[in-house]
Amino acid sequence: MKMNILKTTSVGLLALALGIYEPLGAMAQQETEEKQQEEKKDEGKQQRKAIEGPVLIINGTNQSATFIVNGADLHTDQPIQLTATNGFSVTPISLPADAKKEKVTVTFNSSKAVHTGQIVLRSGATRAYVQLKGLGTPLPTKDIAQSPVYKGGQDETFEKSANEGFKPTDKGYTIEFKTNTESPEKGVFPYVVDGKGMGLKGYVTGEGTGLYSSTSKKGFSNPLTSGNGGLGKFYNNDKRAHVYRYAVTSDNRVFVYRDGYPIDTVRAADYGSQANFAAEPGDPVENLLKNPDFEGDYNTAYDNHMAVSIEGWDVVISDRYNSEQYIVPQEISNEQDFNNHILQMKRYKWSDGWSAAEIAQVVDVVPNETYTLQALVRGGIKKKEGDLLGKIKIEEVQDNALGTSVDITSDDWETYSTDYTASANCKQIRVVFYLERDKWGADITPLEIDNVKLTGRSVQYVPKIGFENQGAKLDYFTYDLSGAYAPAVQPRIEVTLGK
Repeated sequence: MKMNILKTTSVGLLALALGIYEPLGAMAQQETEEKQQEEKKDEGKQQRKAIEGPVLIINGTNQSATFIVNGADLHTDQPIQLTATNGFSVTPISLPADAKKEKVTVTFNSSKAVHTGQIVLRSGATRAYVQLKGLGTPLPTKDIAQSPVYKGGQDETFEKSANEGFKPTDKGYTIEFKTNTESPEKGVFPYVVDGKGMGLKGYVTGEGTGLYSSTSKKGFSNPLTSGNGGLGKFYNNDKRAHVYRYAVTSDNRVFVYRDGYPIDTVRAADYGSQANFAAEPGDPVENLLKNPDFEGDYNTAYDNHMAVSIEGWDVVISDRYNSEQYIVPQEISNEQDFNNHILQMKRYKWSDGWSAAEIAQVVDVVPNETYTLQALVRGGIKKKEGDLLGKIKIEEVQDNALGTSVDITSDDWETYSTDYTASANCKQIRVVFYLERDKWGADITPLEIDNVKLTGRSVQYVPKIGFENQGAKLDYFTYDLSGAYAPAVQPRIEVTLGK
């Protein structure tokens, strides 16, 4: 590909070589007013294109692409810093201000089918951008049922630890089992955790299937019965044995299958771990939270594009007619400029709702240890009356009557902080952003949050995998540590028109 230097001093961009950029020509005096207006529109498009930057497409998970950077007329004591959107990585992360034909490599680290982001290049107040589009590699297929680690039965428990060979790596892994849950009271509950505390606990019962988020359950909807008029049910009580698979990728995305058919794909980070996953106390950590600055992945829905899932966080009520939440750009300071993102929570104005809005994260903690929660927050205030409806909270998971909270008292950005000492029986806490409901039509400022930090003693984990069984018959249970795989058998009905 031909490389040309892009330099647009009128918008203060770094000289960035990637693709082709053609500057606008001067407009001749004799051009008509109509053509002048059209060319003004074109000029605006070109300037926006320059500000947004060229697009770099990376084809394949863990694949890379490159671009060239040149720096000109920058302060020598302000090197060019490079940052990448979550799901991408960039090297190097710093270049000299007088960079000449420096090659930069971007790697797509996500298993998502399509993921967009950007590289921000900044030297002092001068910026440039490269827009990114990553195309994920489909999971390879593999039959892993031929060498089961559990060969069938109705044992109440089964477990393999690191000492027994369960040592997952950054390649990912695949879990599969076959079971008959012929009645609602029968069920299989598979679980897995790696050495970093990332894992899952699932459930398959006669009534459905899903994953646990700490103590709560989140069910999957059956895409095969979710069409117009469908109920999205699985009918696991049909007295047949069904095959379930969890393919966990290197970026901790979980691909879920039933009988070879893809059911859903979720982030393991969104689901609070099980209290018994923690093995022993660890060292003090500056920040125990996942995605504390809201620069991570998120999913949107509805015509207002509200966030229905946010990496690392539990959107407790994701019904738009109760409350809404968004990940939005927000400049806070020179360091946190318009490339910064925050969490924004709003009440649905035309109903009093049926619950407070809550965005939460479960964290494993050490009993009797003190933890400090800190966040940059504003809003959540009823405009006319001044009622304070927003809070940051710590709740114990094992006893949610225990905890502490802080009211948000201003519509200006302020740092709020609270300390909490876990009780003797506490294994997990919930960090919660809370916006109380009010009357129909209430005018409440959005509750906005950034730069969240939970400081305190961590816990350590020992890898393990297994299941709990409540009366169901398992034909087999197995796993493969060489990677994340789609099922080799994928039942389908093919229809061809004509002879």
